[in-house]
Amino acid sequence: MHPDDQDDRRDAASPPGSDEHGPENHPPSPGVPGPEQPEPSLGLLERVNNYLLLVFACACLLMNYSFSGILYVKGLIPLSLSLPGIFAIIVPLYFLSQRSALGFGVEFSLARPHPGTLALILVISAAAILPIEAFAAVFERLWPPNADYTSFILSIKPKGLSSLVYTAIGVVLVAAFAEEMLFRGFIQKIFQRNMNGALAVVLAGFIFSLSHFNPPAIPAVAALGILFGFIFYLTGNLWYSITAHAVYNLVTLIRLYLASDEEIASSNVAMPTRTWTFVSLAILLVSLWILIRVRRPARQ
Repeated sequence: MHPDDQDDRRDAASPPGSDEHGPENHPPSPGVPGPEQPEPSLGLLERVNNYLLLVFACACLLMNYSFSGILYVKGLIPLSLSLPGIFAIIVPLYFLSQRSALGFGVEFSLARPHPGTLALILVISAAAILPIEAFAAVFERLWPPNADYTSFILSIKPKGLSSLVYTAIGVVLVAAFAEEMLFRGFIQKIFQRNMNGALAVVLAGFIFSLSHFNPPAIPAVAALGILFGFIFYLTGNLWYSITAHAVYNLVTLIRLYLASDEEIASSNVAMPTRTWTFVSLAILLVSLWILIRVRRPARQ
């Protein structure tokens, strides 16, 4: 047999890619780099120092206050409730997310919500309203809001249906989205990376309450922030805490719209009915228990 025929038969019997002289059958020699492995996708918390990210968050918050104050002083009250949240929080965080290989949606945990979980969140947010209001009423009776805060509330109170719509865009849509992005999707995730999850939720909730600059309301707003943070911690999806925040703001805005100027100016805080408060609290606790059972904690 001709030597070339022997070579052809040997090649035909060998499976593709198994050439005994090829690199597939030889492990890389020590010191010789192997095939290049793809780098893992890194998010903001891996690419940027966490303390710098907290400084960035503080800068966004200060810019939001400054922008809002300028528009408020100029008498552009509806715009002061929406534009600062967009341009001082949402836009800067969006551009910061471009340093992440994960993208804006993944970086800020904006996954498509599950309908069943979303319905449960709606129940939780509605059930939390009366207990939070009762908690707030206790402190506001001991320490009534000052005249400046009362004047601010009267100034943003909608005066008609069109005013209600403009105010709702800022308070319900923009504020809920921007504040949840900053306090839960950004600050709380930084804390969760560096400390116990429960402590991260509580700490982010207290920072959220301090940002509202109303000392009598700090305990109640902190409780609300902790609730939003707990929802985010359990689900790992920012849309759920945004939904809860928007529902609470919507109910508060409607009640403000229906209240008279005299009731607001007198700071006569009415305690919610005890029976309905306890019923709401029971529904809230049961709903949270169900959420805990169906959603495992999402470690960020």
